[in-house]
Amino acid sequence: MKNLLSVCVLSAVLFFALAACSDDDKQSPNLPPGASGVPESILSQFNEDYPDAQDVDWQQEGDYYVASFSTSQSRGNAAWYEDNGRWGMTKYEIPFSHLPAAVAEAYAASEYGQAGSGWHTDDEVEVLERRDGTETLYIIEAERGESEVDLYYTADGVLVKEILDAAPDKDYGQYLPQTPDGSLQSWLEQRFPDYRLVDLDAEDGGLEVEFIYERQKYEAFFTRDGEWLYYKTELRYGSSLIPDAVKATVEASDAMQQGAWVDEVEMYVVNANGTEATYFCFELETRFGGEHKLYVRADGTEERPDLGGGQGGSGVPVESDVETFINQRYPGAIILERDYDDGYLEIDIRHEGVEKEVLFNGRNEWVRTEWETRSLPDAVRQAVEAEGYRISDREFDRVETPDRNWYEVEAVKDRREWELYVEDDGNIFDVRRDD
Repeated sequence: MKNLLSVCVLSAVLFFALAACSDDDKQSPNLPPGASGVPESILSQFNEDYPDAQDVDWQQEGDYYVASFSTSQSRGNAAWYEDNGRWGMTKYEIPFSHLPAAVAEAYAASEYGQAGSGWHTDDEVEVLERRDGTETLYIIEAERGESEVDLYYTADGVLVKEILDAAPDKDYGQYLPQTPDGSLQSWLEQRFPDYRLVDLDAEDGGLEVEFIYERQKYEAFFTRDGEWLYYKTELRYGSSLIPDAVKATVEASDAMQQGAWVDEVEMYVVNANGTEATYFCFELETRFGGEHKLYVRADGTEERPDLGGGQGGSGVPVESDVETFINQRYPGAIILERDYDDGYLEIDIRHEGVEKEVLFNGRNEWVRTEWETRSLPDAVRQAVEAEGYRISDREFDRVETPDRNWYEVEAVKDRREWELYVEDDGNIFDVRRDD
């Protein structure tokens, strides 16, 4: 009986499947793949926008219908449309030699474009053209060995995003244009007249807006209710926006006195309970290539701004998979800040009373975690001393990666300074001399 039922069911399925195929053939014999469910308003607008489109294939992604196609000029094109036929964004490729002059010059001046750097680019550059005055982005992909970086430039050569080892199948749907609501737009226009929108990203806990103002990239962060938390931008160390009192504090810091130098500076303007406060973050490079962050208030006081995490707050919003990883690996951690640094997504957290820096690549895969500590395991200390080294610093860098964990220890031997890389069990796997 079961066998007979199975045969009947299978026959019925085949009958309806064949009927559906027959109906599709009768309904739209000349439509491109996937187009049978696309509203006529979209098909009409697409045909008007791209009359020479070939090899068209339609797919639905969220609230948008996406046409993948080629033309006589280029391949790998994609166009996004809303239900009502309104165009949102088009991705296409241009030869590297056809880049706007400002973009080509900015890339050539970057670390990736320098002769002898080992980085080389693809012959083609991807372009994201978007509606509503949202900035057009030029995406240069550079490779060196197994590493790859995506550099996002505006037409006037401003670098707005740098992402290392991004997913190879990116479709750029996250860059679809969004229009700021009335209150947000008013806030931007009042503080930054004639700003140019780059990206508007809504996370579970808030909103991030990236924009260009006077050829400078800014990032502003808001709560879901529209209250602004802070905005920030990068500065040169010689900028007149950095008060003398702040520079004096930096120059007098222990790191600078021990030979560090200023690599990057960011200015933060923070909404502190309705009162604006300005801070500066100095990223210092140490002699052994390490990094140290120094936060200074505009009056010269060393102080880290509260950007939303606070001592007991819920923290700065981040993408869900990043947040899940942090909650699992560092239970109870508060997210203090998110940023992009040298192509990595950098998340600063407070975990068990210690501030830690967690890095992710462009696929949101964990790369490493680093923090400063004043304690060393006995096995590490004993291994260092057994090799004739004398530990010269009371602070050590703790590093965790998917493959191994270690301590970075500054030491002296034979009147020379060394950086030792020591695993938890005392294995010294690398030694570097301070030249």
